[in-house]
Amino acid sequence: MAKVTPDLRDNSIRTLRDVLEREDRWVKVHAAEFLLELDYPDRVEETFLRELDRNGEEPEYRIGIWRVLAKATYDPKAKARWISRIREVFLDPDAPDRLHAVETLAKLGVTVPAGTESSKARTERDAFEGVAAGDDAMTPFARWVLVNSDPNHDDALLGELLASEDARIRGLAAYAIRHLPAISANTQKALTSAAEAEPEDSEWRVHLACAMAIHGLPDTRDKWTAELRRRATSGETSQRYQACQTLARLATGDDMELLTGCLGASEADVRSAAAYAILRVGRRASHFMTALDWAVIGLYAAGMLAIGWYYSRRTATTDDYLLGGRNMNPLSVGLSLFATLLSTITYLAFPGEMIRYGPMVLAMVVAYPFVALVVGWLMIPFFMRLQVTSAYQILEMRLGLGVRMLGSIFFLSLRLLWMAVIIYATTDKILVPLMGLDSSATPWLCAVLGVITVTYTSMGGLRAVVVTDVIQTLILLGGAVVTIVLVTVFLGGVGNWWPTEWPAHWPEPKLYDPNERITFFAIVLATFTWWSCTSGSDQMAIQRYLATRDVKAARTVLITTLSANVLVNLLLTLVGFSLLAYFRLNPHLVPDGRTILGNADQLFTQFIALALPAGLSGLVVAGLLAAAMSSLSSGVNSSCSVITVDFIDRFRRSRENELDHVRLAKYVSVVVGAVVVLLSAYVGSVQGNLFEVTYKVVNLITVPLFGLFFMAMFVPWAKGWATILGAATGMTVVVTINFWKELTGSSGGISIFWAMPLAFVAQTAVGSVASLVPIGLRREKL
Repeated sequence: MAKVTPDLRDNSIRTLRDVLEREDRWVKVHAAEFLLELDYPDRVEETFLRELDRNGEEPEYRIGIWRVLAKATYDPKAKARWISRIREVFLDPDAPDRLHAVETLAKLGVTVPAGTESSKARTERDAFEGVAAGDDAMTPFARWVLVNSDPNHDDALLGELLASEDARIRGLAAYAIRHLPAISANTQKALTSAAEAEPEDSEWRVHLACAMAIHGLPDTRDKWTAELRRRATSGETSQRYQACQTLARLATGDDMELLTGCLGASEADVRSAAAYAILRVGRRASHFMTALDWAVIGLYAAGMLAIGWYYSRRTATTDDYLLGGRNMNPLSVGLSLFATLLSTITYLAFPGEMIRYGPMVLAMVVAYPFVALVVGWLMIPFFMRLQVTSAYQILEMRLGLGVRMLGSIFFLSLRLLWMAVIIYATTDKILVPLMGLDSSATPWLCAVLGVITVTYTSMGGLRAVVVTDVIQTLILLGGAVVTIVLVTVFLGGVGNWWPTEWPAHWPEPKLYDPNERITFFAIVLATFTWWSCTSGSDQMAIQRYLATRDVKAARTVLITTLSANVLVNLLLTLVGFSLLAYFRLNPHLVPDGRTILGNADQLFTQFIALALPAGLSGLVVAGLLAAAMSSLSSGVNSSCSVITVDFIDRFRRSRENELDHVRLAKYVSVVVGAVVVLLSAYVGSVQGNLFEVTYKVVNLITVPLFGLFFMAMFVPWAKGWATILGAATGMTVVVTINFWKELTGSSGGISIFWAMPLAFVAQTAVGSVASLVPIGLRREKL
């Protein structure tokens, strides 16, 4: 099978740049879009800003100019302005280029949600629905927009047009269907019938053939792909262009001779489409780990199981199993807590955040000294004085059984979801790509990862968790250091990847703006709130404090955790900087269908597969697995302690001897692990930037949970029913802010990083004021 050689790749890039510079109108637009999609943005925006000055008022072509500028800009507000211009043309019934406008809106993925209260939005929706009900060339594109707007992406609107008597309508409907990620069985059937019936000499048949090659029945796709190969080498320019563009998605190394021939075509549009196809084929090369890598990972997994077995023989009491006998080394426990809270999500998301949005998030380290003061000198002494096993026993002592049960349910909901997301992210974003498996293998790998972690956790209890966490901390630190060193070697020095200017795609840093995604003040406040809430209410953290002998040792745990977090944040920042430079110089190494910025979270994994020597890849993957398994082991152990103490022991009439009680706790660990593995199979709906997903979904219950403890610790007049009312208020606030767009259909709202601080203020205010109402009993302060 022929490969895309470096010379052929360079020739294809030159071809696209030459077309961009020398050609006019839509040929120039197509070349620009190909370059942007392939992460070669140099000179594209500048070229089309000049085109805007020269031809910005020319009907039809102005739509192409605005479309390229909307794709080329990194500023969301600028993109919205270009799309607004295109939308205005479509909404103008007298505009001569409404067809081009509605086609561009569909290609840009513009949506018009139903059910909105805005009169402007209703007018826009009515306009699209009116055009969609017609029978002219705009109809398929208006329906395409409505399909994009449908939460279920029901493509029946487009499928219906395949039976039209107008060949142009059938062809344009097929053109729209070809761009959909997937189609329904009914639409597939209609497409098959239409394609088979379309005459060979029809100028619209090429669109049906393209759609069939992508979405047709599996046993017919080869036939239609063969037709595209034939059309790519003969016929009208527009048909050759469409055929080459579709082959970009389907071609293999066997098509290199055909595409190389098209690269020398006299028609510029055909040359650019062929160059685009060649570059995409080159990105489909497989890169997997070697047997040596898997041997390293296997030794790592075996070592974790051996540690679990070793400590299983030294666990005699429930305190040994759940709290390590309350006399564990504070430095080890601190590293364990750090490793617990640094999940795979963080390990992948932090470099991805650096690549996509820049170092503004690093401002979080400013919050750490304040966290150390508040948690270390206000909260930890409170917990250590009470000497409980489950943190939620505190809630019952102070606010009653109902609040304790609510706290336990909050914690279990939070951590079960968190662990399921970690398992899914680790397998789907790391193991599946590196093993070259289909995504259908994800549930099975989730099960394997879960079984290994649950096995050593259930055997050895907290001692095994802490020891393995320390080892895993060292491994994940090593993985980050290895990545930085190798990029430095590949690029010829630190100066070749260290950013010397603020890249255009990074948002400008701001001190304060509630409407911006991230600002200095917002990230510091959000970090302080998260750490305070987690350290003051999460069983995984409180369990670590209680595993030490006194308040001083517990503070050492906290300071060790925060210090390790600063170190890793800095290391992962450098990983992000280095990977951004590496892939900007080598965009051809980004897998087909992905982009540097659109898939920033996955570049770390891609670098592992591409650039690391055999054995080192296995070490870095072991680091990623370590981040996941340390979080899972702690989550399972802490969930086990909550279930055992807050539910089983709390309501059980009699208690077995200690050995039987330890055995019961181990069984609970196994059940928790099984539930998490089962949930992980259904986490495929988690989308978007991992850093944002963490704040929006995984941390959804963090503040409501801490609010219960705040009322118990710091509000002397707190009452149980008022505390529950406050928790409901806090939950309402955080859900409203995090899911504002989904709830209202509006893209407005304040940044998600304000959700936790504002929810905390609302929850504690409502709970404190409601507690003043003379209803219910008030218990003494602990």
